[in-house]
Amino acid sequence: MNRRGQVAVYLLMVIVAIALFALLNVDSFLAVRTKNRAQNGGDAAALAAARRQGEIIDEIGRLNIAHFRAAFAGDWRKCAAIEQDQRRMALLEPVYALEYASEAAKRNGLPVRDDFAEILDMHVRDVRLLYSSGGGDTDPYPESYPGAWGEYASAIDEMRRQGLAACADNVEYYDVLGSHLLLRFNFYNAIAAEDWCWFLFHCEGEGALNHYNSYGDWGALATSRHMTTENSEIFSLHLKARRGALAEVFTEEELDMLGRRFGLKMEDADFSVTNLFKDASQTWFFFDESYWGQWFDNLKLIGDEEGETFPIAGTVKPEYNVRGAAAVCRVAQTVESFAADTPGLLSWSAAAKPFGTIEDFGGEQGPVTCLKGFVLPCMRDTRLVPVDAAGGAYLATADIFWVKHLREHLPEYMRTGPRSNGGCFYCAQLIKWERESFRKRGIKWLKYHAGECVRPLDGPSARGGTSHGH
Repeated sequence: MNRRGQVAVYLLMVIVAIALFALLNVDSFLAVRTKNRAQNGGDAAALAAARRQGEIIDEIGRLNIAHFRAAFAGDWRKCAAIEQDQRRMALLEPVYALEYASEAAKRNGLPVRDDFAEILDMHVRDVRLLYSSGGGDTDPYPESYPGAWGEYASAIDEMRRQGLAACADNVEYYDVLGSHLLLRFNFYNAIAAEDWCWFLFHCEGEGALNHYNSYGDWGALATSRHMTTENSEIFSLHLKARRGALAEVFTEEELDMLGRRFGLKMEDADFSVTNLFKDASQTWFFFDESYWGQWFDNLKLIGDEEGETFPIAGTVKPEYNVRGAAAVCRVAQTVESFAADTPGLLSWSAAAKPFGTIEDFGGEQGPVTCLKGFVLPCMRDTRLVPVDAAGGAYLATADIFWVKHLREHLPEYMRTGPRSNGGCFYCAQLIKWERESFRKRGIKWLKYHAGECVRPLDGPSARGGTSHGH
């Protein structure tokens, strides 16, 4: 019996095992390094964009003060010029915040992504072909100021040409309205995973499973309304250009207090009928109350359809308990692997928002909206926030496949029903959803197991990062 041959076989097996173990360890190291780099880059991108949002709000607030002083002096030409500057700033400057986000990601070693640029390419075409083609009182895309859409398209195009290592994940397109089930990517993920509990918590019990018959049952994707287009779709500030007399918003006493804060003696102003504080043709910038409302009720997120409890300690201080502007950024990086044939892709989303306080009429520090929402320089800090607590985070608009589905496939689906569309993941889920046997399987499962469903408090999201922050 040749024992030396047996030893050689065993030795070979040991060497192979050691080699595999080493490769797995190398793969684990590469995966952890990639995740850390993506997390750091994504967090830095979100913070950079949100910090820029705060700076823009402060500048618009300073222009509100300049407008107030011009109105005090009766200089209507200067008032008109300031309004133009504010409108341009609200529409264009948040787009340039994307450059700040991308540069922060690049500094953390993240690569430029062609798919991020492709998303912007698609939108620039829409801006130039659709937004600019309107006109008249029924125009769904009225320009905030003359020439706005040309400048807006050029600003987005400029960001695309520079190469993006980060992209905005909470873009709020003017033509995608409401919270229709078909506009929520978690609906598709629930179908793919047969996550029946999701339907229980998000679709009025299992109503969508019980009452659906065919694609003809869906309601319209968007409601027809006159769009408000003074805010950028990318990293929107959620401000409101309010046309009307400032004297109709503030009492004479409040105007006097504001004037003294701005170094003016209001008794020296002419409060006749022609006074610009009483001029209804003036436009002033305010925080949009539909966005800049209360953020948390104790630990419950205001406006969250489930009213989930967030895993945070204590309560949010009243002066900071305000929703409003936020930036959700996505980054992605290839995960190299020696053990696998093809490399993977790691995606990470992070959210941040600007915070601030301001003196109210009584001299106390209050939320930025306390002066009846009048925008003044007020932002003092920028912090990472839970992804799910950032407005518009559910949109996932930095996912090229999702954007294509929303813009190209869904309108066709609403007209003719489901089709594969070249292997689109989301279209495949609609085909699956259309099968009665699939929906019946969910109804049956919930009949016997609904009591086992528990709302998750945290954990990994479909976009990387975590559902409730990092």
